[in-house]
Amino acid sequence: MDGESIDEASATEPLAAAPLQLLRHRPGFPALLLSIAFGAVASGILNVANDLVAIYALGANATQIGFLNAAESVAFLLLAIPAGIMLDRVNRVRTMMWAQLAGGLAIFSVPLAWLLGALNYPQLVLVSFLVGVAGMLWSMGAGSALPSIAGRDLVSAAYARKETVETSVGIMAPGLAGVLVAVMTAPFTLIVAGTANLFAAATLFWGLRSNRDSASPPGERTPRIGFRQSFGEGLRFTLKHPTIRALVSSSAITNMGLAFGSAVETLYFVKVLGFTPQAIGLVISTIAVGGLAGSLAVPALVEKLGEHKVLALTVLCLPLSVVLVPVAGNLPDGALVLVIAHSVLYNALMVSYNATAYGLLARATPDAMMGRQQGFRLVFTMGPVPVLGIVGGLAGDALGLQPAMWIWVGLTAFAALPLLALRRDFEPHED
Repeated sequence: MDGESIDEASATEPLAAAPLQLLRHRPGFPALLLSIAFGAVASGILNVANDLVAIYALGANATQIGFLNAAESVAFLLLAIPAGIMLDRVNRVRTMMWAQLAGGLAIFSVPLAWLLGALNYPQLVLVSFLVGVAGMLWSMGAGSALPSIAGRDLVSAAYARKETVETSVGIMAPGLAGVLVAVMTAPFTLIVAGTANLFAAATLFWGLRSNRDSASPPGERTPRIGFRQSFGEGLRFTLKHPTIRALVSSSAITNMGLAFGSAVETLYFVKVLGFTPQAIGLVISTIAVGGLAGSLAVPALVEKLGEHKVLALTVLCLPLSVVLVPVAGNLPDGALVLVIAHSVLYNALMVSYNATAYGLLARATPDAMMGRQQGFRLVFTMGPVPVLGIVGGLAGDALGLQPAMWIWVGLTAFAALPLLALRRDFEPHED
């Protein structure tokens, strides 16, 4: 891949001028952020209230809660590739609007059925699945449309700003959900979540009505090709493009390491470090803090160093943040401080990694391929996660909890290897 280097591309005039100020003037981007905020409110409330509905309204047990949560997340594994193919054929903003509208209506069916005395567990599972499909279409649609709305010169800063909004709302929404459940009961709390979904759809409709066509991929205006051919094009593009192949491989290994470590992390906190539930809750609460810090830092770092250097620094620092977890087992007096430092640093680095990787992926992907690239990337990066979760649990039992934490460190460090294949020079696609 010849032409402008990544560092040179990120030092061009638009990005060198203040990226966040420029983003405010990109048509449709402020409306997209507001819509994302409403969507995050809906997700934050739903994540708390949905389980409480199952527990308090239907008396669900742990196994049923597990299936309920799986019903929402399985859409990414089963439907990400067909969704990506579809998003390369249709108007992405309209798809996002319809997805939020459908998700909101599905959520409304729960309090309505509860009011009529007809709510049951299969309905709750079905609603969770439908909300998961709508959320997947919304997320992938936003990812596909973001480069055309924000501009490829500002795509990393735009992704970071999106993460800032989602993380900020994510800090407040669970607490709001707890208050609403206490005041309104769990089923009726979902009315607020459904309304937030409708506001997200309405914000897109009014805020992006003038440039909805800009989110239409070129493929929408060209002759359609069959599903098999479209599938093959997306698969070949994802596997053969050196930049995308390296980034996807690195992300997959990082996610595998996280799944491996997460499988035994809580048990390690309790059995080895002796943490109380309150201490574990404190550690969990710092996740959002780290994500917010990372999202705020990325635009300035990319402006100063360029996407390539920020990505390299992030990948090199990630295993150093994970090292703090097994080291904490040898320093009982400072264990809590080390684990909190790990939580903040790890999540800040992950947001930085995702923002810069997304920027490079967007630069390397033509607009007509954005949906399929996202679909295949999700399958490759998230597909191995359940398997590594099981392997992590088995390793914790067989080898011990602290040795399993060191394996997590090794897997995270190994994620840097695919990026060695990245060449500094490549030719970004022009739309």
